[in-house]
Amino acid sequence: MKLVSLPSSRSARGLLLGLALGLAACGKADLAPADGQFAPLPGPDDVKPNLSRMVVGERWPALYPDDAPIKGAAEPLVTIVEYSDFECPFCGSFAATLDELSAAYPEDVRVVFQQFPLGMHPGAEPAARASIAAQAQGRFWAMHDRLFRERHAGGEERLVEIAGELGLDTERFEADLKDAVTAQRVAAEQDWGKQIGVRSTPNFFINGIRVEGALKPDALRKLVEAEREGSQQLIDAGATRKQVYARYMRAALDQHPSLAKAEAEAK
Repeated sequence: MKLVSLPSSRSARGLLLGLALGLAACGKADLAPADGQFAPLPGPDDVKPNLSRMVVGERWPALYPDDAPIKGAAEPLVTIVEYSDFECPFCGSFAATLDELSAAYPEDVRVVFQQFPLGMHPGAEPAARASIAAQAQGRFWAMHDRLFRERHAGGEERLVEIAGELGLDTERFEADLKDAVTAQRVAAEQDWGKQIGVRSTPNFFINGIRVEGALKPDALRKLVEAEREGSQQLIDAGATRKQVYARYMRAALDQHPSLAKAEAEAK
């Protein structure tokens, strides 16, 4: 009979330590995929109004800061700025439509998320803060997708649990969730949304064209195709690709002087 030697006390301790570390690793949530990184693009103050005559139809200044959550094209022909509420079922379905759209036009379409929690949804504002707290750790879109799957997350305690399930630093997440600066950002995004006409969700702007409600995919694609053509015409007339959205926003501010004044005062 073959004899099996028992491990020494030192090797046994090493074996137990390795086993404990392995079990701990199994219990730790994998870190969710990171948000994409995007270089800032020119703003409306960086371009001249000489091509504004080529912008057809009413445009609204759907401006967003450089640190807004973004997915899609680095130098888009079409920018969709979405005002959304994490407890709105229509927003959840429209988010899936936008994912499909950005995947279909990876070089041309950019999606930007802006907060607009409605008062009728008690969990929407905490969820908005949760997405911003997750963004501080580079995981806005992972939290965004999870919040739409779990629309009634059940309060801040559950939001912290979700952060842990996404592999985030929960202590940092909870501090950011409760930070007054986070709530102020939600309020600021919602306030500007109201100024440019948002009253319900989903509301979104395609190169500054305001659309209320969730468009059907075919109607959305048709609008995107028309805007791609218009953007290419701006490029053919001398705009750079990086300047395309700035050109639309320059025209939008010129169309709405009171909003241009409000935007300037807010800087």
